[in-house]
Amino acid sequence: MSSEHEKVTQASEETRAQLQPPPPQREQRADQQPPSGETPLATGAAPSAERGQSAAPREQGVPPASQAANDMAPGPAQFTYWEHAGPGPMLPGGRGPGWGAWPLPPASPMPPATPGYTYSPAYGGSPSYPFYPGYPPYANYAGVPPVPTWPGPGYWYPGYPPYPGYPSYPGYPAWPAWPGYSAHWQPGAAAAPQRPRDNYQVTLGIIGLICSGLALLAGLGSLVLAGITVLVTSTSRSTGAFYPLTVQSLVYTCAGLIGGGFCLYHSIRSLLGKPSHVLKMPPFWIFLIGYVVTLAIGLVLQATHQAVAFLPVTTVLIFLTAIFPALTLLTLGLHLLRQARWSTTWRRFTLALTSGATMGILFASLLELSATLLLAATGPSFNPACLNDPSNPVCQAGTKTLLIVLAVVVAPLVEETVKPLGVALLSGRLTSGIEAFILGMSAGIGFDLVETIGYISMGYSDWAHVALVRSGAGLLHGLGAGMVALGWYHLIRTKQRRLRLGFACWLYAVLQHALWNACGSLSLLPAPVGPAIQSWQLDLGFISFGLDELLILLLTIIFLVLFILIVRWLRAHYQEPTPASAGAADSSSGRPAAVGV
Repeated sequence: MSSEHEKVTQASEETRAQLQPPPPQREQRADQQPPSGETPLATGAAPSAERGQSAAPREQGVPPASQAANDMAPGPAQFTYWEHAGPGPMLPGGRGPGWGAWPLPPASPMPPATPGYTYSPAYGGSPSYPFYPGYPPYANYAGVPPVPTWPGPGYWYPGYPPYPGYPSYPGYPAWPAWPGYSAHWQPGAAAAPQRPRDNYQVTLGIIGLICSGLALLAGLGSLVLAGITVLVTSTSRSTGAFYPLTVQSLVYTCAGLIGGGFCLYHSIRSLLGKPSHVLKMPPFWIFLIGYVVTLAIGLVLQATHQAVAFLPVTTVLIFLTAIFPALTLLTLGLHLLRQARWSTTWRRFTLALTSGATMGILFASLLELSATLLLAATGPSFNPACLNDPSNPVCQAGTKTLLIVLAVVVAPLVEETVKPLGVALLSGRLTSGIEAFILGMSAGIGFDLVETIGYISMGYSDWAHVALVRSGAGLLHGLGAGMVALGWYHLIRTKQRRLRLGFACWLYAVLQHALWNACGSLSLLPAPVGPAIQSWQLDLGFISFGLDELLILLLTIIFLVLFILIVRWLRAHYQEPTPASAGAADSSSGRPAAVGV
């Protein structure tokens, strides 16, 4: 590389020496002497008398370099190229001197102006600048670790190799070689800051993990109990005494194992920070058709006296007649709210449903049992057999009064308070009153599934009739729990903390439940009202209804109308606030296309 560069430099010097202008070309600047210490160019011999050398004679027909430079200018020549040269520092590596300052051109007469033409001043060329050697490699500071090498965050630039430069043109010096840049490390973009850990979500995840584990243990215990009852029933051939207990054990097993399993799954995903999908359910008419078909099958079996001919099939039909009406109510509410702006997730729905079927049932049973024992201790003599058969002749008037108090006062207060407790824990993350209502209704439906299956199994010999009367139980528990959850939302989530509105929601649920139980307790009234109501029957041929049962069916229709009105009211006043960002993606129904955890 060095030998080629020397050859190029020597060739450029010989060419410039041949093209040097003769001394007479500088007569018009004879009064100006070059400053002392002027040095010739590194690539050619300057025409200076102080060096004692004369300019080499140029060849014939070759113009001088200054004349060639002036010929390229747009105007007449003002001064020669060599008059720009001045003293300057040496370039790095000893390649030659730098260039001086730009001298002011002397005034010279312009040629006579041509009419209609304006002369522009002569262009003397661009000034030259000292060579820029580039930056040296970065050195490490004291106490700072060395710059990391690849691989690592950021980008690694290997630098550029040097190149030898370009040879000089006639009248111009050669451009010095470029040493190139050293390799250096360029840091990349700063990493995005990690989101702070949500302590509220972690706490709920831990609570859900513990409760799901307890539910799984309870489900396993119920499964063992169901196996024992099935074994005893097959051995003793006493179906009537153990079948209700078997069915009740099976429903507790399903609530514990299935509900606890799903809650365990969602709790683990919540602790890991995994999001949950948006809740979507099939159309409500699918569950409605399933309920009608199942109920029709039961009525046909009852009319042909085959309702309990094969108990495994009867058990499946009992489960379906409790599940289908409850899911019909839930999906009907989702259908009525399809145009509203609200959202919830499968995780929240699963936690709400399972909490009503497990925690709600457990707390309600314990509190009602405690209240029963307390009233029995302070009241008249109490016979536990009257709980399942109040019409038993051994039941005294005082016992029936105690049963009415338990059904109309204690049960509504206890059940409507404890059913949506799981939703109350989620109230801090609810985004709208609609979501609070739907999740509360889910908790009430979970409570209803366990209770209704238990009631139907106790009257399994006439299970289709009991299932038809209990058709509105899902509406009772679902609507009541939804209103209580809406009250919790007002107490915890809203800024105004509307205490009276929250209390009004809870009071509505309690009064609704009390009215339902009161209609079912009319036969417990003292004579002659109680016995008259119990003896009156509406016979339709294949099925008959008592007066209390007809009143319950009438209440079911009234509650259904109230449910539709309440859902419409929620759709008008309790939607999610409009997103602040215009880029939020919405679905065609107005609901968010995706939600967070």
